Amino acid sequence: MKTLLKYKKLALVFFVMTSLTACEKQNEWLDVKRDKSDVVPETLADFQAILDNNRDMQALPTAGLAGTDNFYFTDANYLAAPEADRNLYVWNKQIWVNGSSIDWTYSYRNIAYANIVLEGLEKLSPGTNGYDNIKGQAKFWRAFCFYNLAQIFCKPYDPSTATSDLGLPLRTTSDFNVIFQRSNLQATYDLITTDLKDAVNILNETAPFATRPIRAAAAGLLARTYLTMGDYAQAFNYADMAFELRSNLLDYNNTAIANPTLTYRFPDLGANNPEVLFYVTGGGYTGLSVTTSSTGFVNPSVYTSYNTNDLRKTLMFINPGNDNQVRARGTYTGRASNFNGIGVNEVLLIRAECYARNGKSIEAMADLNLLLKHRFKTGNFVPIVAADADQALLTILIERRKELLFTGNIRWEDLRRLNKETRFATTLTRTINGTNYTLLPNDVKYVLPIPDFEIQQTGLTQNNR
Repeated sequence: MKTLLKYKKLALVFFVMTSLTACEKQNEWLDVKRDKSDVVPETLADFQAILDNNRDMQALPTAGLAGTDNFYFTDANYLAAPEADRNLYVWNKQIWVNGSSIDWTYSYRNIAYANIVLEGLEKLSPGTNGYDNIKGQAKFWRAFCFYNLAQIFCKPYDPSTATSDLGLPLRTTSDFNVIFQRSNLQATYDLITTDLKDAVNILNETAPFATRPIRAAAAGLLARTYLTMGDYAQAFNYADMAFELRSNLLDYNNTAIANPTLTYRFPDLGANNPEVLFYVTGGGYTGLSVTTSSTGFVNPSVYTSYNTNDLRKTLMFINPGNDNQVRARGTYTGRASNFNGIGVNEVLLIRAECYARNGKSIEAMADLNLLLKHRFKTGNFVPIVAADADQALLTILIERRKELLFTGNIRWEDLRRLNKETRFATTLTRTINGTNYTLLPNDVKYVLPIPDFEIQQTGLTQNNR
């Protein structure tokens, strides 16, 4: 009870701090902290409670997904959507309302929690039972938040320009009086990969809750990071490691877990879903929710690409009889929010892509067919054959989009990285009330603006829009 009370008080303090800005003035910070010395976390139980704060940690927005071609608004729904949703949808120069962004604020809030834990652990004995696992969780969370921020507020990674491209303010301390300027992009990715490699080495292989990261999840996030960086050798190594640690796939014929009669198809909080390596939700943008009241519709060309025997077509969507008015429904969260975590399905698709890029078409298609066999009605799946590695890669990328359609910002991340390859470059278009909007491959608008309030408070360099 004492630990719980201490945690609640701590959460209140940091809610006040982070709801204002990531860098409060010293006098404001002192005003908040005065007479609250009892809220300082001291034990492993305290630190675990901070990381288990699902009210805050389970809230990672998906601004990137809002700008992709996976969904569309009707004219009427566009006009009824919140301002930030509309701005993201048509790639406006100005995005955020009132100078703030939940993507930025929530992510840096969680980074602050991770830093509090890491600093507190330095005062305890490393040999204490559970110490390493909690440290690994904090490292994972910090890396995960920095990774998500980099996909929205930084340029796509290019090794030839990464040391000159702007990265993120790399807050590695919980002291809100310290103002960090933007690092370069290479330093940003170095911190992400270093934290994750540390986490891989010390995290437990299992956890009592899917909301706690495990070793396979850290390896999976490393695979995703290196895939984003275009380092396919490292992406393969960590995808392979993650799959070796956890290779269970969910058979969509198993109605005990994948049930079309359930509102959200899959169990709440990812319970008993063998594919969930790490559970975290995404959301914050109404057009992307998987409720019947969602204002966004699934891209018809994507929906019609699913085979009639593909159970994803039943489990992941609601089709009212009009292929142009299909809404997303099935999600590994088992609730209205999108899944923003890491799954075995993604890990397998990363390994398959890396096989294909390395010229190993047989191995690549074996991984893809292993996944798809678990998606089709029993007895109706015919393995796909690729003539060569290039055809294997194209097939895998198509299936990757269909499998991870509304998972986190993955489609946005894929557009950013694949646009650098001419054969995969994609031009996005919207038409609203007769006005056409276009997002060209490698456009500067693939990098969202840093919130104005943050610029005013810290003097950060703004992104070019």
